[in-house]
Amino acid sequence: MTKWHWTATILTVLLAVGFADTAPSATASQNSALANGKAIFQTGIDLQGAHITARPPALMPKCSACHYADGRGGLHLPGGAVSADLRRGALVNAQQRPYTLTLLERAISTGIDNTGQPLNRVMPHWQLSKTDLHDVAQYVLTSLK
Repeated sequence: MTKWHWTATILTVLLAVGFADTAPSATASQNSALANGKAIFQTGIDLQGAHITARPPALMPKCSACHYADGRGGLHLPGGAVSADLRRGALVNAQQRPYTLTLLERAISTGIDNTGQPLNRVMPHWQLSKTDLHDVAQYVLTSLK
């Protein structure tokens, strides 16, 4: 084997090892974020054990209590409100201005919808860390079908 072939082989191996080290960690990080988002949505508690809170206080302690575990919504709430369908078809496909991650984060934390209008008052303004807010919004957009 020539010096050029050895150099190319070593370079290829080094590049493969470098990419092999980064790809799983990116996937693991994404899986961890989705797991955290799911925990928040289903239980109202993040993976570090922090309970989510809202202002004003929420009627229910977790997202799935009103929107159900599969995100279908439809729960009749006080004052005639009905919990929203959070599945992708309703949030993205059926919207003239589809929800993005940023718009969904805004809706969760401030009660402002994808068109800039206030959501029904029964929707809590969840007080979450930036990471928890991102994770639960990402979970809703990518995992609720």
